[in-house]
Amino acid sequence: MTSQMMVDLVPVDEEVLEGLLALAVAEALPGEVMPPASGESTTEPRTTWTDLRKGAFREYHRRCRVNPHSPVPEVTWAVKARGRIVGAARLALVDGDPAAREVGLWLGQSYRGQGISGEVAYWAFAAAQTMDAKRLVARTTARSAIVRKSLERIGFQVVDSGGVLVGTISLP
Repeated sequence: MTSQMMVDLVPVDEEVLEGLLALAVAEALPGEVMPPASGESTTEPRTTWTDLRKGAFREYHRRCRVNPHSPVPEVTWAVKARGRIVGAARLALVDGDPAAREVGLWLGQSYRGQGISGEVAYWAFAAAQTMDAKRLVARTTARSAIVRKSLERIGFQVVDSGGVLVGTISLP
């Protein structure tokens, strides 16, 4: 990534949601971008987009919209770079612990490796601090050396925990 990369996080309204879904269908697997749909097995590989999964994707993001009148335990935003939707980011409570937030991010395949994750991490640090969080957690099943290096470059301390990479960073 160059310092000229402009990354924005935008609320997921209906128009943004449809753009986000189009990106997910074109450039990501369902298992990379969302939890299993209601009734789906958590062990079944989720490698194809079905109508059920598309509906679940929409409902997931609708449930996780920023709502100042009724705080939700997980909030998602669309990530835009160079004016285009390139993925989604989220912050969520970690096991109900008010001192911790989990950051999540997925990017369309053609936007990976461009430094966007680092830009989103800086946003996540600031947003988590406004929520009085003292630590930020990142979890991924993508156990590649590239993913690990990316988390470590951002500042996370990374451990392999039962097949899942878990990164933590303390916040001031």
